[in-house]
Amino acid sequence: MKELLAKWPIWLGASVLAVFGMALYGYLLYQGGIIPLGGKKAPSYVIVLVFQYILVKKFNTNHSIHFLKLFLFQYIFVLCVAILAGISLYYFYQTDMGYGVLTEYIQESVRELQLYKGTIIEQEGIEYYKNLLEGINGISPASIAKDEISQKIALAFLPNLLISLYFKQS
Repeated sequence: MKELLAKWPIWLGASVLAVFGMALYGYLLYQGGIIPLGGKKAPSYVIVLVFQYILVKKFNTNHSIHFLKLFLFQYIFVLCVAILAGISLYYFYQTDMGYGVLTEYIQESVRELQLYKGTIIEQEGIEYYKNLLEGINGISPASIAKDEISQKIALAFLPNLLISLYFKQS
């Protein structure tokens, strides 16, 4: 465990770089006319995966490291990324620019929902439609930050497992 804790500067540095990479990805999407929210921000997880692979490769110089240490090493990194990204998104969406992006996203989502209103009500009912509309209108900096943190942590399990197994095999 001491071995893992001694790597905190690497976790923190790599986490900051990963969050910067995700911010750059979001900025490039926005400059291309795509709002980096919803499913559009999910591919930013590839940046985290690349960092995980590189970090484990550097950390696993001694092939006798236990599988669980490799797994935990990655989870701590992902947790750092998730927290930093969540905080960054929370504060970004409270700025004037961020609020404008968020408002634009909500308006586009409501417009898209209106296109399918009849089909949704016919297939799922009016209450379902109202819940969707309420959910879209309830998007806030806090909900975006919370989703970022919980999704990063939840989505990390399988890749962490596979990367750890890969490096234990090599």
